[in-house]
Amino acid sequence: MVILKYLAALLSMALILAGCTSTPPTSLTPRAQDSIAWIDRQFKTCNGKDCPVPTRKTLAIVELSVARKEATPSIVESPKAVPPVATGDETVSATILFEFGKDAPTTAGWVSLNRLAAIAANSKRIELEGRTDDIGGKAYNDRLAKRRAEFVRAWLLNHGVAAEMVVRAEGLCCYLDTLPTETARRNNRRVEVRLVIRQDAVSNSKGAQ
Repeated sequence: MVILKYLAALLSMALILAGCTSTPPTSLTPRAQDSIAWIDRQFKTCNGKDCPVPTRKTLAIVELSVARKEATPSIVESPKAVPPVATGDETVSATILFEFGKDAPTTAGWVSLNRLAAIAANSKRIELEGRTDDIGGKAYNDRLAKRRAEFVRAWLLNHGVAAEMVVRAEGLCCYLDTLPTETARRNNRRVEVRLVIRQDAVSNSKGAQ
């Protein structure tokens, strides 16, 4: 009986030792991880103790390179150039005001149109830019601005103006008055007119010299 107990104890010890030898050993030291450091005047990866400790000079170099990147100006597209006016030609500007939400001039707009007719007859180039106020969506106001500019163009053609006409239009843009008031919106509902008058027409209007 004593021998059986002794054998059972030996068997238990053998099983325990076998289990311990099959368990993989655990690492007591943490695995070194890759880092990034300033090495040889550039950023490089390093491992654990190989990474140099940053100095004040290193930090100053890094801050300088970042500041240079932030100071680099972004490239801005230049606006499309307007064809130059020939030397000696005279330019005249006018503004035609329009009713709210319509392509019909206001009373003051009609007065400006009638005054414009005589001057436009002597012009060789006319630029029309339609604008709107800040009420409504972008697509709607773009269409409305175009209709207003086209209205002035058709009106000038019907009154015998044969000059070259260029039509541009954009809504929710280029306000004369940026205040959120009805007066400001009334001034922004407009067509801007720029006329290039022939030099000979200017001389004739002033009389023979």
